[in-house]
Amino acid sequence: MIEVRNLSKSFGEKTVLKDISARFEAGRTNLIIGASGSGKSTLARCLVGLLRPEVGEVLYNDRDFFAMTVSEMKEMRKEFGFLFQQSALFDYMTVEENVRFPLDLLTKMTKKEKDQRVSECLERVELPGATKLYPSELSGGMKKRVGIARAISSNPRYLFCDEPNSGLDPQTSIVIDNLIMDITKEYNITTLVITHDMNSVIEIGEHILFIHKGDKWWDGTKEDILTTKNQEVLDFVYASEFMKQLRK
Repeated sequence: MIEVRNLSKSFGEKTVLKDISARFEAGRTNLIIGASGSGKSTLARCLVGLLRPEVGEVLYNDRDFFAMTVSEMKEMRKEFGFLFQQSALFDYMTVEENVRFPLDLLTKMTKKEKDQRVSECLERVELPGATKLYPSELSGGMKKRVGIARAISSNPRYLFCDEPNSGLDPQTSIVIDNLIMDITKEYNITTLVITHDMNSVIEIGEHILFIHKGDKWWDGTKEDILTTKNQEVLDFVYASEFMKQLRK
């Protein structure tokens, strides 16, 4: 579980986040949504320590992240897994080497143990035969699945996903959404997904936090978001023609 308490962040005289408090439970898909420039990416960067808030706390299972020493933060980050917007695979590494990378960096596992873990993760994302391929030989959806395999290879307790469906067709996006949800429940991970994709919101939004102009404006479930009376949420949710038609 991740808990944010009264978090505020400014850049110079501009306040980007204002007194944000939220809880993100383990075993649930937690989505952070909002318009571009709303502050959701800044919140995510604060959560993982890339930015330090002026005010507030971030607690990982009651451990105060910003009260930790530098070495304690480094140890804490070993519990993080990341799925990046553009997959961020190393072009010069094979699929197998990409998935092994966090294990080489963060663990003291033997080569045999690493090989076994890489195999398990690639089987979990249904890419057991892709070990020797390079990223240039993969489709967009396959790259995302390799990214997920790499993100879970070190058995993280917390998984951060930045626009996981960016650049994917609708069918592949559903596959990635379902994979993220299944892995979250299977391993009881605390998963945070930053997304603009309303299909993801409707499909896997077990807990949704809506950020509007730096404020926590609304939170609830995918069922709640379709019946809310909050006008800013409605404007965001039903911005596309598809969602407008769905609303009718």
